[in-house]
Amino acid sequence: MRYRFLDEIVSLTLDGTPRIEVAKRFDAAEDFFSGPHGPWRLPESILLELMAMTGGHLVFRHLGERRLPLLLKVPECRFEGPAFAGEPLRAVATLGGVSSASDGTSVAETEARVYRENRQIALARIMFVCVSMPSIDLELVMPKGEA
Repeated sequence: MRYRFLDEIVSLTLDGTPRIEVAKRFDAAEDFFSGPHGPWRLPESILLELMAMTGGHLVFRHLGERRLPLLLKVPECRFEGPAFAGEPLRAVATLGGVSSASDGTSVAETEARVYRENRQIALARIMFVCVSMPSIDLELVMPKGEA
């Protein structure tokens, strides 16, 4: 099954402190709603995936869409409230920094938060290893403007 974690990019700023805000609404028909959390509550793992996809998209754009960010680790993650099927969610990520390694890879760190209405319900610090993909045209994989 293919999950799409970004319905819309609400804002994207690459100047100063890079920041992205996305909107997402999970449909009640998604198969993860049939799990142990019940038919309406969104599993926390899906909230973490939303934060990782949001941060990864920010890193991808910040690095000029020429490096692919791969999830490296989640040093910190907190869930502060539930999310439910059909609710509009907002995910916001900021770039904490990028460091380069001698082999051409880099490591990026983001801080991401998920909001239900104006209440924060999740927070994570997420690290990515960013690799060059010379044999793949990333614009064919993810055209500009596509979430």
